[in-house]
Amino acid sequence: MLAQLTISNFAIVRELEIDFQSGMTVITGETGAGKSIAIDALGLCLGGRAEADMVRTGATRADLCARFALKDTPAALRWLEENQLEEGRECLLRRVISSDGRSRGFINGTAVPLSQLRELGQLLIQIHGQHAHQQLTKPEQQKSLLDSYANEAALAQQMAAHYQLWHQSCRDLAHHQQQSQERAARAELLQYQLKELNDFNPQAGEFEQIDEEYKRLANSGQLLTTSQNALALLADGEDVNLQSQLYSAKQLVSELVGMDSKLSGILDMLEEATIQLTEASDELRHYCERLDLDPIACLSLNSASLNKFRWRENITSARKRCRSFISHCSKNSSSSTIRPIRWKR
Repeated sequence: MLAQLTISNFAIVRELEIDFQSGMTVITGETGAGKSIAIDALGLCLGGRAEADMVRTGATRADLCARFALKDTPAALRWLEENQLEEGRECLLRRVISSDGRSRGFINGTAVPLSQLRELGQLLIQIHGQHAHQQLTKPEQQKSLLDSYANEAALAQQMAAHYQLWHQSCRDLAHHQQQSQERAARAELLQYQLKELNDFNPQAGEFEQIDEEYKRLANSGQLLTTSQNALALLADGEDVNLQSQLYSAKQLVSELVGMDSKLSGILDMLEEATIQLTEASDELRHYCERLDLDPIACLSLNSASLNKFRWRENITSARKRCRSFISHCSKNSSSSTIRPIRWKR
């Protein structure tokens, strides 16, 4: 039951407080005296739409309060308890409207959205207009009246509970179906990653071999120049080289041996040095001929080296994680691990 309505700075009203007693209360007055202001204020307390021009001229805000006794409204009391807004056996609905058009709603001093004001208001009061019963326009009230007329309120509640269960089951089923699709996509990705790891499969010493070959190709120009300079000093130099000087030294020592046989050991060592110098010169000459100065081959090997280096870094820095990941891929990429979703309705 509506027990009290308080209006402050609303429309043309500065301050108004109306106390309602049990039974019928009649508000009378001439046309234009403001009788409908009380109904409009009550409608706003119940979550009606507010406008900035509703605030009295010269005021910054309008303050409207409706106090209800909950003695004969168990549904409203139950709603308040469910939303943790109960406060004894009374309920206070308050609406504050600012002159800039903004408004706030309160239930028992707690700020709430207007939707909750409207929801609770339907349980507290029924407003009968001169043309139609306003509640009859609401589908919820229509269903409630129909169930009440058929005397099947309990069956309606049971049906609502079953519907909620069915609706939740549908949502759960959709969720599991989505999870199944995501799991299948994940399995496909894992299979691809596992294949990539298996195709990579580096052999022992492969990283070092690629790095060594890349260094050789990257420095082939410098290698050729330095090798040719060394070869010139050993044998190919036009003015002076070790091979010609060693030959001259052998001639001189050979003359010495003719005069003193004790020096024959030195001559043998020079002969051995000549053989080793000749072999070293031949090897170095052959090395210069085999050097590859192809930049395309160098770039190709560089790409391969970078790719291997990337994998090597990943594996070296996280070897245990890599083994675990490969095991995870092997286990989860199998279709047998993707169990079909069965939903028991």
